[in-house]
Amino acid sequence: VLSKWVGESEKAIREVFRRARQVAPCVVFFDEIDSIAPARGARYDSGVTDRIVNQLLTELDGIQPLRKVVVIAATNRPDILDPALLRPGRFDRLVYVPPPDYKARLEIFKVHTRRVPLASDVNLEELARLTEGYTGADIAAVVREAVMLALRERLEARPVEMKYFLKALEVVKPSLTKDQVEEYERLASEIKRMSSVARRAAPSPYG
Repeated sequence: VLSKWVGESEKAIREVFRRARQVAPCVVFFDEIDSIAPARGARYDSGVTDRIVNQLLTELDGIQPLRKVVVIAATNRPDILDPALLRPGRFDRLVYVPPPDYKARLEIFKVHTRRVPLASDVNLEELARLTEGYTGADIAAVVREAVMLALRERLEARPVEMKYFLKALEVVKPSLTKDQVEEYERLASEIKRMSSVARRAAPSPYG
């Protein structure tokens, strides 16, 4: 979306929604939306992100209605998003996805080790217990690192032992700390509360 040419970034947003209307029903997904829609006036980039936010708001508000088009976005920095995007009629359903708990981590390990030959001493339950604060991507990295450690020691096909997973945990650290998780939970509660207040304050379409 971002372009060094003036006006091209806004044009890219318009094109995304134009194509969405043409091929509806469809889903438009913006990953890491904070990179293109931070709070206006918060950056010194010649106003390009401000113009992108304005264009997004124009498309979402629907001079041309978005019939059968669902718009979804993901971010790990909800604190820097432009507040206007979270008002009713735009991104008005906010879902906080917490880091995986023990059961989820165990299932993630099972997925990523499905095609990895495991030695009899590998205990996925123990690995799930040891990986609190790890995201799904972190766990995938742990499995890859364990496989690479085994191959570096002896370049031949053989089961990956538990010791390699434990060594991998020393190399791959969790992405999230307890303080960060608590801050995300606080932000999720605050944004949800603000969104709820704005929804109640919004005028009814029925008068």
